[in-house]
Amino acid sequence: MDASWIPVTGAVAFWASVATVGALVTDIGPWYKGLRQPAWKPRDALFGPIWTAVFLSAGYGCVIAWRGGGTPAERWTFLAACLVNGIGNVWWSWLFFRSRRPDWAMRQVFPFWLSILWMYWASRPLAYEAGIWFAPYLAWVAAAIYLNWCVVRLNAPFRGR
Repeated sequence: MDASWIPVTGAVAFWASVATVGALVTDIGPWYKGLRQPAWKPRDALFGPIWTAVFLSAGYGCVIAWRGGGTPAERWTFLAACLVNGIGNVWWSWLFFRSRRPDWAMRQVFPFWLSILWMYWASRPLAYEAGIWFAPYLAWVAAAIYLNWCVVRLNAPFRGR
């Protein structure tokens, strides 16, 4: 039986889950629309397609890494990095949108970004070429860090829900 579909299925299920849960906790209702935003912020309609492209790229990197080889410990380290990243991704959305605390999200977003870097480094022993597929994720979250900082600077203090 050919098991080459397992990494693809696992990556699709993982990233689709992160995207779905993240979308469910993202509320761009009146509170969000009332925030002062920097002039350079992308239109809200672009965030979904950008995140989709980012997750597709990261998912492809995961498949390449998983198919690449490595020791069981290296594979478990990579899976742990992916899991920590998925939790960090959803947690940031929860803090910013559900808790209405961009200031708390700002404290969490840098460790979240570091978890993407961890995925990159953990993928290298499995398949060196997998790492480039995490670059869009690193770049997008770096932009999100700056956007988060601008929102905090323009709107503080926050009291949450």
